[in-house]
Amino acid sequence: KTFAVSCENGYEGKLSADALGIVACLYAYSHLSFGDGKFAEICADQHHLLRAFALGHAEASAIMQAID
Repeated sequence: KTFAVSCENGYEGKLSADALGIVACLYAYSHLSFGDGKFAEICADQHHLLRAFALGHAEASAIMQAID
């Protein structure tokens, strides 16, 4: 099953549940990383780790388009 996605950056397309979950988490980690303190640092680290993981995903191109 795929989901129709429309992102703030203008991306529109279809993503699997797995890819959509990655995109949602990347958005959340990015947003939370702009705070102060240790929690923001952890979110920034997790964002970078998940982004690196996403580059190996079958839908990597669509994921990167959705988050950039």
